[in-house]
Amino acid sequence: MFYKLIRDVSSFEPINIISIIICLIFVLSLVLIPEIRSIAIKQNFQDVPSYRSSHSIPVPTFGGVIFYIGYILVLFFLQSLDDNNAVLSLIVSISIVFIIGFFDDIKSLSPKVKFLGEIIAVAILMTQPDLRILSLHGFMGVCEIPMLVSIPGSMFFLLGLINGFNLIDGIDGLAGITGVIVASFYSFMFFKLEYFFYLSLSVATIATLIPFLRFNLSARKKIFMGDTGSLVIGLVLGLLTLKLMSIGDKAYMSLYFNGGKLPFFLMGVLFVPVLDTARVMLLRVTNGVSMFKSDRNHIHHILIDFGLSHRKAAFFIGLVNLIVALLMFYVIQNYNNLESLLILSSIFLISIIILFLMNKNIPAIKLKLRIKKSVLKLL
Repeated sequence: MFYKLIRDVSSFEPINIISIIICLIFVLSLVLIPEIRSIAIKQNFQDVPSYRSSHSIPVPTFGGVIFYIGYILVLFFLQSLDDNNAVLSLIVSISIVFIIGFFDDIKSLSPKVKFLGEIIAVAILMTQPDLRILSLHGFMGVCEIPMLVSIPGSMFFLLGLINGFNLIDGIDGLAGITGVIVASFYSFMFFKLEYFFYLSLSVATIATLIPFLRFNLSARKKIFMGDTGSLVIGLVLGLLTLKLMSIGDKAYMSLYFNGGKLPFFLMGVLFVPVLDTARVMLLRVTNGVSMFKSDRNHIHHILIDFGLSHRKAAFFIGLVNLIVALLMFYVIQNYNNLESLLILSSIFLISIIILFLMNKNIPAIKLKLRIKKSVLKLL
C-alpha cells in the first residue's frame, strides 16, 4: 500500500508533491502537538524551573517530537526528488540527534555524551559530498578546499549551528521564530535553484514550526520543543546551509549574486544563532569557564533582564534577524566583497556593544565599572 502511494505521488510535479506533503505535515502538527503535550504531562515529562529558567511553573516538553515526525514523512514520501541518494544518511543522522535530545529531555545527559552523539550524527552526513563545504567560490580569496580541511571545517560549522539553536531555545518562541525566518530564506533560495528535495525540508520546517508556535506562545496550552526539537531543527538547518555552500558558482546567478558573496548572506540569515553562540563561547573562554557550563549571558536573558516579556523579546530578536538578513541580501548585490565584509563586521560589533551596555548581569556590571575607572584614570 505504501509503495503504491509513493509511486502515485511520485508521478506528480515536484511542487505539487511538496505542497501535498507540507499540507499534511501542517495539519498533522496541529493535531498531534496537543496529544504529545497530554502524554508529556501524564508521564511527568516537564521542564521544572531552575535559577536560569525564564518560566515559573513546570511546562511539558517534547514538542520537538513533531519535528522529527515531519522530517521523516518528507524523507519517506519525497525520496524520489533526491538526486544524490542522501535520504538514508539524513534519516540516520536526524534519528541519532533526535534520540540524544529525547533522552536529554528525560534525564539530562551529560554535555560530553550529547556532544559525542552530535559528532557521530554529523560524521554520518560527511559521507555525502554535497553536504560538505568543498569551495568558498572566491570568498576571501579562497576557492577549492582540500578534503583534510573540508570535512573537519564542515563538521565544526554544523556542530556549532546545532548547539547555536539549542542555546537560543531559552524563552518562548525564540527558536521557533528564528527557525521560520531562516527556513523561509532557504526555501526561497532552493526554489530559485530548483533543488526541490531540499526545498521540501525547508518548507517542512516552516510547516511544523508555525503550529508549534501556536502552542509554545500559548498561556494555557504551552509546550516546549526541548532538546528533542532544538537539536533536530539545528541539524536540518545546518545541513541545508552546507548544501547551499556546496552548490557551484553558476547556480547562484539565479539568486542575483555570485557564490563568493554567499557566506555574507548566510551569516546575515543565521545572525541570531551565530551572534549568540560566538558571544557566549567567547565570554566563557575569557572567564575561564567550561564551554558546556550553562549561564544567563544569552541575548534573550539580557533582553528579559532589561524588562522585555518573553513574547516581546522573541519577536524583537526575530525582527532584528529578519532585518539583518534582508540588509545583507541588499548589500551583496550592491557592494564588493570588502565592503560587504566591513558592513557585516560592523553589524556584529555594534550588536555586541549594545548587548554589553544593556547587560545587567553582575559580571557585566563589574566589567563596566572597571572600564569606567580605567577611562577616568586616562582622563
